[in-house]
Amino acid sequence: MKASDLEKDLKGIVGDRVTTSEFERWFYTSDIMHIPRGIRALFKTMPSAIVKPETADQVSAIVSYCQQHAIPVVPRGAGSSGLFGAVPKKGGMVLDLMDLARVMEVDVGREVATAEAGATWWQLERSLNRRGLSLRSYPSSAKSATLGGWVMTSGLGIGSLNYGPVFDHLLSAEVILADGSIREYAVGGGLECFFETEGMLGILTKLTLKVRKVPELTSHHLVYFDHLENLFQALMFLVDSAHCPYNVEIFDHKYLALLKASGYEAGDFGPASGVLLVTYDGTGEEVRGGKKLVEELASRYRGVEREGADHEWQQRFNMLRVKRAVPSIIPSSVYIPLDRMERFYSGLEKLNKRSIGLLGHVVSNSECNLMPMVVTDEKRAMEYVFALHTPREVSNLALSLGGRPGGGIGVWNAPYKNELLGRERIAEIKRVKDELDPKKIMNPGMWLEPPLLFRPRAYQLVMSIADKLDRVFPSRVGDASKDGLDKEISTCVQCGYCMNSCPTRQVWLSSTPRGRILMAKDLFLDQRHSERKVTKEYLGRIFQCTLCGRCRVDCSVDIRSPRMWISLRNRLAESDFRIEGLEGLTKAIEETHNITARPNDRRTDWARRLKLSEALETRRKAEVVYFVGCLTSFFPMTQPVAKAFAQILDCAGIDFAIVGGDEWCCGFPLLAAGLNKAAARFIRHNIERIEEMGAKTVVMTCPGCYRVWKDEYYDIIGQRHRFNVLHSTEFIARLIEDGRIDIKGLEENITYHDPCDLGRNSGIFDEPRYIIEKIPGLNLVELEDNREYCSCCGSGGDLLASYQDLSLDIAKRKLQEVLSTGVETVATACPACIRAMNMAKTATKARLDILDITQLLWKAMGN
Repeated sequence: MKASDLEKDLKGIVGDRVTTSEFERWFYTSDIMHIPRGIRALFKTMPSAIVKPETADQVSAIVSYCQQHAIPVVPRGAGSSGLFGAVPKKGGMVLDLMDLARVMEVDVGREVATAEAGATWWQLERSLNRRGLSLRSYPSSAKSATLGGWVMTSGLGIGSLNYGPVFDHLLSAEVILADGSIREYAVGGGLECFFETEGMLGILTKLTLKVRKVPELTSHHLVYFDHLENLFQALMFLVDSAHCPYNVEIFDHKYLALLKASGYEAGDFGPASGVLLVTYDGTGEEVRGGKKLVEELASRYRGVEREGADHEWQQRFNMLRVKRAVPSIIPSSVYIPLDRMERFYSGLEKLNKRSIGLLGHVVSNSECNLMPMVVTDEKRAMEYVFALHTPREVSNLALSLGGRPGGGIGVWNAPYKNELLGRERIAEIKRVKDELDPKKIMNPGMWLEPPLLFRPRAYQLVMSIADKLDRVFPSRVGDASKDGLDKEISTCVQCGYCMNSCPTRQVWLSSTPRGRILMAKDLFLDQRHSERKVTKEYLGRIFQCTLCGRCRVDCSVDIRSPRMWISLRNRLAESDFRIEGLEGLTKAIEETHNITARPNDRRTDWARRLKLSEALETRRKAEVVYFVGCLTSFFPMTQPVAKAFAQILDCAGIDFAIVGGDEWCCGFPLLAAGLNKAAARFIRHNIERIEEMGAKTVVMTCPGCYRVWKDEYYDIIGQRHRFNVLHSTEFIARLIEDGRIDIKGLEENITYHDPCDLGRNSGIFDEPRYIIEKIPGLNLVELEDNREYCSCCGSGGDLLASYQDLSLDIAKRKLQEVLSTGVETVATACPACIRAMNMAKTATKARLDILDITQLLWKAMGN
C-alpha cells in the first residue's frame, strides 16, 4: 500500500494524529537499548506509519483496519523495557498509546482506581495521592512505564515484597483484540491469559485495580555491611520477620563505586561490601516495629545504619544514574532465590572482565530481582558486541541456581521462554494466538517466532563463541570523565522520564527531550555510521525547546539541561544551521542592542515620571545597580515592574542607579539562538559599563538576565566578574528582614507561578514566598505543580519569537492551571512570564490579575 493512501485512510480515523514521515518514524525504531547494526539487520524496525490514538474506539478502528489489510500492529507505551518488545520486528504500524492516559475513576471508599493503559504509574500515583490513596506496588521505572506496559511484561517491582505482583491487584481490563473488537475481561474471567504477552494477543486500553490508603507513616533505613555475606543473611532475617518491609533495595560495592564516580554521595565502603535500603510503611506501631527490626538486624549481622536513607529513596527510580561515570551500560535482570544469593554473587564475581555493578529489589519472601549493570562502550563496536554475551552468562547463572531471567521476554529473552513461562503456558498462548489473531498482525516477530539467532540452540552457540572470542581480545572502554555537550548527550539512557513533563511535547516522540537527544546521538556521536543529516524538521525540534529545565527534574541521569540545549544550539549555529524565525530577533539585538529594535537610548522612558528622591537619569555612580533588561524597559505591559521595584528601593533608602542607554541586552536571547560569540560581546560590554559605575551589587527583576549575570556569563567569556548578583526577590527579602519596608497589607487570594529561570534553574523558591508571607491578609494557594515541578509559561528559549503559536498554546495551559485554583491574582517574578500569561489572558478573555512580586509588594505598601 502506498504511504499516501495509508495516511489518508488513517486520518479518516484519528485526524492528524498519524504520520508516515520518515523523520518521525525513525524515532520509533529503538527502545532504551542500543542495538548493533548487525543484529538490527535481522529485523525490519522502520514502521510504515505511526498512529497516536486518544480513545479506545480509535484503537479499535485502527486495529480493525490493519486486520483487513494484514498490516502488523506494534503497541508501544514508553518503550522503556529494553527487550525490543515495543519496536517493530516486521515493519507495520506503531500504535503510540501514551495519550490514552486519563485517570478515569477513583473510588476512595472501595480503594479501587480505573485508568487508561497509557497513563504512567507515577501519574496514577500522584493522582491517587491527592485523594489520600496510593498504589500497592509499581515498577522501578514508574515515571515512564505505562500501566499496560508493566502488566504486559513482568509485573514485579517496588512494593511487591509486601503486596505481590501487579497481577494480584488487577480487577479487570479493557482489551482490543486483533479483529478490532473491544472486550472487557475480569480476573478469573479470561484476563490472566493476556498477562506477560506483550501485545501479541491484544492491546490493553483500560485497567481497574485495587489500591490502598496512603500509609500513616513511612520510614527509610540505609544499612551498610562490610561483607556481602552478612547482607544476604540479613535479607533472610528481614523477610522472615513479623513486620515485613514495604520494599528492600540492594547495592553492592561496585555499584556504589559507579555511583561515587558519577558524582553522587555513596559514603565510604570497602571491597565485597554492600548497602540495604529498607522501607517500612503503615501504622505508627508497624513502622516503630520496623525500626526496631532494623536495629536488631544491624546488631546481629554487623551492619551500620547510615544517614541518607530518605535521599536514596527519592532516587529509587534512578538506578541508571551511574551511567554518568561510564560510556555505556548494558542492564540485565534476573530473579534469584534469596537462599542462593551468595552463590549467585560468587558466580557473578567470576565474570570479571568488565565491571558489573549490582542492585536489586526483594520482590517476595523467597526471591530477589537483581539487576547487574555491565560497563562497556557502545561507540567501540567490537567491545560492545562482545559485551552482549554477558547477559547470557548472567541468565545462565541464574537458571543454574533455580532462578530465571527477568523484566519480561520481548526478543532478548526469547531463548529462555520455556524456562520463563513453561511449555504448557506457551502452548496455551499459541492456541489463543491462533484463535484471536489468525493473520498474525499483533506484534509479530516476538518470542513466539523470533529470528534464528534468538532461538535457544542458536543463541547459546553464538553467545558461547562470542564468550570465547571475548577472552582473547582485551576490553576497551573509553573515558567518560570529560564534561561538555558530547558527555551530556551520551549520558542519556532514553528512560523517557522527561517525555510527559516537557511543555513543548506535541504529538510525536521527536518533540520530546528524549527524541531530541536520540537524534543528537545519531548525528554527533555516531558520525562514522550515521546516514542522517541535520534536517529542517530536527532543527525545528531543537529550537522549539523553551530551555525551561523541566526535563532535568525527572531525569534519571541528571543531564545538565538547559545548558546542554544551549550548547547544542551553539554547535548547530556554528555549522550554519539556524532557523528563519530568529533572524529578525538576533538582527535587532545586534543592531540596536535590544530585542525591540527601538533606539536604545529610550531604555529609560519608563522612569521619566517616577517621583523618586533623586531622578534616575542623573545618577551615574552607585553601589547598587538595577539592570532593568529589555522586556521591562520597553514593553508597556511589563514597565510597571520596573516602576514598582525602583520605588520600593527608593522608599527603603537604597542608593541605586540604572545603566540607561548604555545597558545592552543581557545576551540571553543570543545564547538561546546559539550565538555564543555574539552574546559574549554583549556580556563584556555590560560588565565594563557597570564596573565604570563603581557598583558592588547588580540586581535584576528578569530571571533570564539574572541567570546570565549569575552563571552563564562565565561559560561564555571564561572570566569572573566581581559583582554580587541578586534577583529582586532576594534583595527585597533582605530589605524586609532588615525592617526597611513598611507593609500595610492586602486582602486577596493569590497563587504564585515559579519562573523557570528563577526557580528550577536558579534554585530561588523561598524568597518570593517569604515576601508573600510577610504581606498581611494575603492567602497563598499553591499551584498543584509548584516549585521545581512548576510548568513553563511558554515564553523562554526564544520560543515566543520563533514559534508564537506553540508558545501561546503553552501559555494557555499555564493560565488554565492558575484559574483552576480559583484565585483572583497570580503573582510571579518574571516579566517574560507576565507577558506570556497576559497574551493567553487576552486570547481566552480570562478574568485574572497578573502581577510581579514587586507590583504586589508596592500595592501592599499602600500605593
